[in-house]
Amino acid sequence: MDQSLKMESIILPGNELYDKKRKVWNATIDKHPGVIVVCESEEDVVKAVRYAKEKGLSVTPRGGGHHVGGFGTCDEGMVIDLSGMRKVTVNEEQLVAVVEGGATLGDIDEETQKFGLATPTGTVSKTGVAGLALSGGLGYLRGKYGLTCDNLVGANLVTADGQLLYVNEEQHPDLYWAIRGGGGNFGIVTNFEFKLYPIGPEVLAVDVMYDYQDAKQIILKAQEYVNQAPDEVSFNVTVTALPPAPFLPEFLHNRKVVMVGGMYAGDPQMGVNVVKPLQELATPIVDKTGVLPYVALQKNLDAMVPDHVAVHGTSLYFTEVTEEAVDVLLAKLDNAPMPTYLAQLWALSGQMNRISPEATAFSNRDSSFVLLLDFMYMGAGPEVCQQWVDSVYDGLLPLSNKGTSYLNGIGANEVAAMNTLGKNYGKLAKIKAKYDPENMFRHNHNVRPQD
Repeated sequence: MDQSLKMESIILPGNELYDKKRKVWNATIDKHPGVIVVCESEEDVVKAVRYAKEKGLSVTPRGGGHHVGGFGTCDEGMVIDLSGMRKVTVNEEQLVAVVEGGATLGDIDEETQKFGLATPTGTVSKTGVAGLALSGGLGYLRGKYGLTCDNLVGANLVTADGQLLYVNEEQHPDLYWAIRGGGGNFGIVTNFEFKLYPIGPEVLAVDVMYDYQDAKQIILKAQEYVNQAPDEVSFNVTVTALPPAPFLPEFLHNRKVVMVGGMYAGDPQMGVNVVKPLQELATPIVDKTGVLPYVALQKNLDAMVPDHVAVHGTSLYFTEVTEEAVDVLLAKLDNAPMPTYLAQLWALSGQMNRISPEATAFSNRDSSFVLLLDFMYMGAGPEVCQQWVDSVYDGLLPLSNKGTSYLNGIGANEVAAMNTLGKNYGKLAKIKAKYDPENMFRHNHNVRPQD
C-alpha cells in the first residue's frame, strides 16, 4: 500500500474496524471491499485514487452511505471513506457554503442556520450530501429554489487519474454539467460550493395525518393542488402503517395512515392560508401544522428511516398521478406481504421544473410527482420483499413518465438509469470516456464510457 498514506487510515479484511466500515445504511447490502481507505483530507483522497489507478482497482467513494442501492461500498475494489470530512464553511458575503464531501445534510443545516441561511438539500438529516447532490437532491426548498444540484456553483473533484480539478461554469464546464445529475461517475467530490438563501430560523411546516381509507381522495386532491401550487410550497404524501412505537399515542399503533408533510418557504404568516388546502384533503386524524425551527423540520422524517435497516426500494416519476395510477398503487399496498412500507409521493413543481432538461445532467423537469417506495423486510424474507417491490414498479411503469426514476431512490438498474438520463446519456458517456475511460467509478448508476 502507498506509504504516503497513514497506515492507520488503511483498513484491510481482518482489521477489527473492517466490518463496521464496510456497512452502509441498507442492511441488505453485504459487500466486501478489498481495502477501505479512511481519508481526513483532500490530499488523502488524491493519494488513494492514484494508488487505486496504479493497482487497477475499482473505486467507490463513501460519504453518508445512505443510498438504497448501497453505492457507498463494493466487492473487491477500494472504498474511499470521506465520512470524517464534514466541515461546512459559510461565506455570508457571497452567500455560498463550502461543504466537504463527507458532510451530512444535518451538518449543513446546523452551520448555515447560524446565519439564517439554507441551501436546498433532502429530508433525512443523516443522508450524505455528496450522493444526494450528484444525482439531484429533492427537498422542501425544491419549488422555491430548485434541486441541490441546481445550486451547486463549484466543486473540487478528484478524477480517475488522480488529478484534483476545480470545476464550475468557466473551468471544466463539461464536468460541471455532468456532476449535476450524472451521479458519482466522474470522480470524487471533496468540496462542494452551494448557493445559500435566507430561510428560517423558523418556518411554517405542514404536518397532517389522515386515515388510510381516504387515501385515494387525498392523492387526487394533492394532484389538483400541485397543478397550481405556489413556488413557496413543497410537500410529500406518505402512505404507511405506523409501528406500535412508544413515541406514538396508542390509538395510532399499527394504524394505516396518509401523512402530508412539507413547508412554506416564505413568511410563515403569509403561508397559513396558502397551505390550508393541504390540511383539508380529508378529515385529519392529527394536524400539527405550525411554525417550528427549520432544523427541526429537516429532522422530522429521521425516525421513519432508522439506521442499518434492511430495505428494498424503487422509484418512478409521473407526469400526472391519475386515478388509474392511484388504484394500482393502493391495490399493491393492500397486498403487501407485510405492512412495513413507506410509499411516498413527492409533489414536484416550481423552480425545479423551470430549468431546461439540457442545462444540467438532471433531465427530468416535467413531472408533477415522484414515487419513492421503501419496503423494510422484517421476517417476510428478502426474495418475497424484492418480488413485491418489483411488482409495484412493473405495475406502475406503463403509467409513469417515460419509465424515469429518481436515481437517489432506486437500486442499480441500467434501464431505469438510461431512461432517466434520457437524451443526456450520450453526452455523459462521452464525458465519462474523457475523464474515466477505464470506468474506475462504476459502483453507481453507471454511465459506461463511450467515444
